[in-house]
Amino acid sequence: MIAVRRPSSPRIEQYRSERLDAAPTCVPGPEPPRGFRHESFSRVVGRGARSLAQARLGLQQWVAHRGSGVEVFPADVELAPGSIVALVTRQLGLWILAACRVEALVDEPSRFGFVYATLPDHPACGYESFVVRRDVGDVVFEIDVVSRPGIPLARIGAPVARLLQRNAANAYLDAMENWVQPSPDRR
Repeated sequence: MIAVRRPSSPRIEQYRSERLDAAPTCVPGPEPPRGFRHESFSRVVGRGARSLAQARLGLQQWVAHRGSGVEVFPADVELAPGSIVALVTRQLGLWILAACRVEALVDEPSRFGFVYATLPDHPACGYESFVVRRDVGDVVFEIDVVSRPGIPLARIGAPVARLLQRNAANAYLDAMENWVQPSPDRR
């Protein structure tokens, strides 16, 4: 849903509730479906076990999203397969309300993350994964995006939509890096 005004909390919950039984727009798989774009983004966000634990906590609390200006509803949503979240963000002066379903959770000693798939009316069809992993000593945050435009406006403005998606991924990376390694002036 795209609007000039920010949707109210009751409207956000109604939108999310209406999608509780909706099928994802694309089922995550080992290869992107035909006609979908695949992009990957990654950044070293810390070093060592403490940084990995902090990054893991950040994903559990949706820090990458919240820290990049994306509101996540419900605020206390559990990061678990089947959880439905509504996401609210402002792009190009408009408010975007979209929903996603957590499809998978990665929970290993040196790797943690999740995959969510978009639900109907999301500006994009597809899925994204958000994973933090330990690589030798470094802690790396990786985002994989498999998508294509999901609504007519996104199809018409596909180059702009791709730019907004890249900007969002970079904002997620920045937010996680700031969470794991806060700058000295914020301590």
